[in-house]
Amino acid sequence: MDLRELADLLWTWTPFLAGGFGWNVTVSAVAMLLGSLFGAGLAWARGRDRREVVWLAAGATSLSRNLPTFVCLFYLAFLLPKEVALGSLVLEVPAWCKASLALSVAVAGYVADTLGSALADRRRGRPDAMLLLLPAWTTYFLIIVMASSTASLIGVSEIVARANIVIGATGRDDLMVWVYLYAMLWFLVFCWPLTLLMGRLQE
Repeated sequence: MDLRELADLLWTWTPFLAGGFGWNVTVSAVAMLLGSLFGAGLAWARGRDRREVVWLAAGATSLSRNLPTFVCLFYLAFLLPKEVALGSLVLEVPAWCKASLALSVAVAGYVADTLGSALADRRRGRPDAMLLLLPAWTTYFLIIVMASSTASLIGVSEIVARANIVIGATGRDDLMVWVYLYAMLWFLVFCWPLTLLMGRLQE
């Protein structure tokens, strides 16, 4: 297969792969939202005066920071049911929700530590420390975007899962490297501009 044929094939499958990358971004955004809210709560609790509250918050932070996301992913995939019944209402629990919850655990630990340190610096008279939260938070978001590719292991139709479908549909094992490189390019195009922007903002 020459380069023109390869380019045509990748272009044909681009809408399908783009839809998969949309799931990567969705999973990551929801994970960051949930993890940031919980992490902010832990950071607030760690600054309280009650020793019991501080101890519990510090323990939860340490646990969320040290649990492997891979383990959380499989644990939640099998622990959480596929459906939840609320009276006569039955709510589906899709795989992407489970993946977001799993990734949010690590986010909570990171936010709790980062925000906790910033709040402590603010109490010491350094309010400028809070300004570094945005670049740090965005950098961690990019890490979570990269990690979202593991969601394919529990059935999320993200870009890596769809890349495997493309390879299988074409029946060409020699395309594997090119399809995966193309999938990797999506992550690069999404993450690189944000990295540059945050670098300028941090300066």
